[in-house]
This record gives sequence, structure tokens and C-alpha cells, in this order.
Amino acid sequence: MNTAKQVNIILIGWVLSLLPVSAYAHTGTGHLSGVIDGFSHPFLGVDHLLVMISIGLWAAVSKGYRVCLFPVVFLLAMTVGAIFNFMGIEIAGMERGVALSVLLCGFILLWNKHLSTSVASSLISLFAISHGYVHAAEISHQSGAGGYVTGFLLATTLLLAIGILTGFFSLVIQKQVRNIFGWICTFAGIAFLVSI
Repeated sequence: MNTAKQVNIILIGWVLSLLPVSAYAHTGTGHLSGVIDGFSHPFLGVDHLLVMISIGLWAAVSKGYRVCLFPVVFLLAMTVGAIFNFMGIEIAGMERGVALSVLLCGFILLWNKHLSTSVASSLISLFAISHGYVHAAEISHQSGAGGYVTGFLLATTLLLAIGILTGFFSLVIQKQVRNIFGWICTFAGIAFLVSI
């Protein structure tokens, strides 16, 4: 490993060590409702930001129809996860699923190997169901559920678009961004898993 990569890894590790372990946006408090709370929620946790931007970046580097497919799959599966929660379906380990999604997004970006569309879509669906489920757990009452879901879907769309636009940089910058973002996700995912 060359010196520049070692310095990047050390800097990323140092920046992540400054983040509070409670970087999760899901407090489980159930005090959120409405479009504004739903829209702001994905921006409040490092886990949400990393996964949603990673999926957009992954879509961009995958090219072709996947640029549109991956974000759509994520949004639909996240909605399904929220519906599971609203229906009272108990699914254990969703926080762990969110943490694993951060770690696996890091591995996927670093690995940079082509996965079949069905495998990629399945992974994205699992990641998104976890995120949707824990998003829905934050809602204070069912009356604000529609607005809240609309807000978090809009914010998620924006974060996915940021990832896609980041991925459309020139090939040299794209590889550097993908690698740096991959390491950030990997270290953050490990930190999240250890803190659960």
C-alpha cells in the first residue's frame, strides 16, 4: 500500500473517531411526525447518509439502467420496511441490519466488482427494508405517518441523487471518491456494530 493510501486511511479513521458512537438517527423515542420530521430524519444520522449516498454512488459506477434501478429498488424496499413496522410485524435485529448495511456498502464500494443485477437488487432491498423499518419506529403516532413517510422518501431520493452525481465525476476522481467513501463506510459500519 502506498503512502498516500495509508495517509487517507489514517485520516478517515481519525475523523470517524471524532464522531459520537450515537451517530444513529434512530433513537426509538417515537416523537416524530409530519413531512418536516420525515425529511430531516435521514440527515440526522451518519448511518443514513452513508448508506443512501453509497447506493447512489454504486448505481452511478454500475452504469446503464442500474443508475435508475438501484435507487428505485431502495425507495420501494424502504417503503416496505416502513409498512412492516406500521403493521406491527416484529422483526428482530433491524438496528444490526442498518449497521451491517453501512459495513457492506463500504465493502462493495472498495471491492468494485460487478454483481449480477438480481444479487445487487437483493442486497439493496435488505439494506432498505432495515432503514425503512427503523425510520417508521420513530413516528410518534399513526396520524402523522403519511407525511413522515413522504418526507423521508423525498430526503432519501435527494441523498441517492447526491451519490449518483458524485459517481458521475471523471474516472480518476470517481475511483478516489469511491475508495475513500468505501473506507469511511467500512470503519463506520464496524463502529456501529461494536456499539450495538
